[in-house]
Amino acid sequence: MKSGKWQATVRNRTGDRFSESFPLKAQARAWGIEMETQFARGGMRDPRAGEVSFREWHDRWWNARIVEPHTLRGDASNIKNHVMPYWADWEMRAITRMDVQSWIRTLVEKGAGAAAIKRAYNLTSSMMRAAVDDDVLAVTPCRSIDLPQIAVKPPQWFTLDQAQSILDELPAAWRTMCLLGFYTGLRWGELSGLHRHRIDQRRSRLFVVEVNSKSGIKEYPKSSKSRREVPLPPHVLEALERHIHRLDRDAVVFTTITKGRAGRLLADSNWRRQTWWPTVEAAHYFDTDGEQQLVPHYPPHSMRHTCASWLVQKGVSLYEVQHLLGHESFQTTQRYAHLQPDAHKAVLGPGTLVKTLEAALPPSGIPVRYNFSTRTALLKPRRGSVPLLELRTRPFDSSRIYPTRRRNASSR
Repeated sequence: MKSGKWQATVRNRTGDRFSESFPLKAQARAWGIEMETQFARGGMRDPRAGEVSFREWHDRWWNARIVEPHTLRGDASNIKNHVMPYWADWEMRAITRMDVQSWIRTLVEKGAGAAAIKRAYNLTSSMMRAAVDDDVLAVTPCRSIDLPQIAVKPPQWFTLDQAQSILDELPAAWRTMCLLGFYTGLRWGELSGLHRHRIDQRRSRLFVVEVNSKSGIKEYPKSSKSRREVPLPPHVLEALERHIHRLDRDAVVFTTITKGRAGRLLADSNWRRQTWWPTVEAAHYFDTDGEQQLVPHYPPHSMRHTCASWLVQKGVSLYEVQHLLGHESFQTTQRYAHLQPDAHKAVLGPGTLVKTLEAALPPSGIPVRYNFSTRTALLKPRRGSVPLLELRTRPFDSSRIYPTRRRNASSR
């Protein structure tokens, strides 16, 4: 070259030309050989591929997605409000990890919710991973990003009296449906999408297969573990049998009952507005002091939380509850761990234990000393250092206080 540098030029299989200049001939030759090797192995990424804009790549990625229609609607709204206003005109290759972190900070400062930010980040990360898979980017910038913490709310559940008050206020047509919800923990879509032939009356079981969604009946549940077999308590099965005895085998069990519109699939929003909320607002129960109280204003999904809470309080293991409710992750079920009968046994304080011992032992004038390192309560006389009695939180080993004497070999 006129500049005194050496230029190497190579072409890929499609005929695209790539050139680079070097101060030394050996460097240009080495670069050319390396590029030809990468092209031959198919491992060479077109360096101009990253010049595509974020908006153009989003359109390609969006048109190739395979997700549920209601998921598409939610994702489209999130991308419109939180993603595209920031990234639309950026070149894909220009986005760095720090740019992504700055974007997250901008969303936080604008007051976006933690859940919305997490969804926006997950969508952006999915786009970037697809760009890496398609050789548009060499590495995704969505890595090691700090996101705002999402506050985990404790599950809202009804007591037995509160649930009974709701059932008493419900119209007869919906009483069976909510009774099934309280005692099986089915999701709303699973309840309103239950079919007659999925109920095994002989074995007192129902099978969760079809689900009612905004786009109609879906022949598969939320996740792989959601497709499950659920036992029915006798009184729930009896009420369900009275409800379904006139239905056809393939009929949906719970449908609309409004005159002129009967037999249609239930809509979540309409059923909440017309049936659930009026019932909850009218329901009352008596607390432990005998005073009449309003039932908590919880949504229909709380029937599912109620079922899980009742099971855990009865001593059912969390793993069994996970299977019965169809939780994909055990972490979801762990939200109910604090309701286990022995949940707080391990945190019984040493002071409480000493008070319990003092209340249980007869007054003898012998002081009690508690050893916090060994979790041992020692009852000692006023003089001397040999304990007369040792009470432990673990099984008591009497040999530590009253050791057995070794007998001579001749006496054996």
